[in-house]
Amino acid sequence: MKTPARLFSRFPGGVKVPSLLALAVILLAAWLIVESPLFHPTAPPGLHLTDLHSVGEFQHLFNQDVGTPRLVLILSPT
Repeated sequence: MKTPARLFSRFPGGVKVPSLLALAVILLAAWLIVESPLFHPTAPPGLHLTDLHSVGEFQHLFNQDVGTPRLVLILSPT
């Protein structure tokens, strides 16, 4: 039994296979571009976020950097 090639050239709703392939390629390219390391800037070398466990540790590190600008970030889990 011979099946016409036209039967497989469209999906239900009239969407053509080449259109779906083009859409898949565009979506894949967009995903790869967005997830690229080029779009995720990193901090300059030498900068890091410190997890402090006590007030004394905070005071020691804070007093160590006299004369330089500092950023204190306080997060509460509640």
